[in-house]
Amino acid sequence: MILVDKVDIMGNKRLVLWLNLLALLLFLLFCYLFSTFAFWLRPTRQLVFEFDLKDLLLLIGAMLLILVIHELIHGLFFKWFKPENKIKFGIKWKSGMAYAISPGSLYSRRQMLVIGLAPFVFWTLVLSLLFAAHFISHPTYIGLVSLHAAGCAGDFYYVWLLLVKHGRGDILAEDTATGLLIYRPSEGRD
Repeated sequence: MILVDKVDIMGNKRLVLWLNLLALLLFLLFCYLFSTFAFWLRPTRQLVFEFDLKDLLLLIGAMLLILVIHELIHGLFFKWFKPENKIKFGIKWKSGMAYAISPGSLYSRRQMLVIGLAPFVFWTLVLSLLFAAHFISHPTYIGLVSLHAAGCAGDFYYVWLLLVKHGRGDILAEDTATGLLIYRPSEGRD
């Protein structure tokens, strides 16, 4: 096995800054996309929404719950693909990033793509279904789904690494507490 890339997110302040800027841009993009979808799915004449302290506290509480479940979903898929391996959860307080990892586990490109994108797909579908069923309001839906999607910036960065930067040939990836290690099988391997 040959290590071809070591992406150290936690040790690279510049990359953390870029990912945070990406998250901000994604938030704006997703606000536009999900508000367009919301008003198409459930048209309303009310263009101004009331938002008070209670709504803000509920939004913060919901986002914390979403974050916890987001990482549990990563852990579930790590375990699905490698049931014998351990899963570890944590938070890097300096960068504000939560993580789920399976230390020492190597996953194929396809497996890592599923692991990386599963929480985004899950929460986008769940929140959209709750909104469509009138369980959550327009501003709650747009806020939660956009904040969560923007919070997936690191996951989207991993997808870019796997599909674009290392999109050719066989690779194996290991998600670590600080980033991602990408390996190529050594020459002469059957």
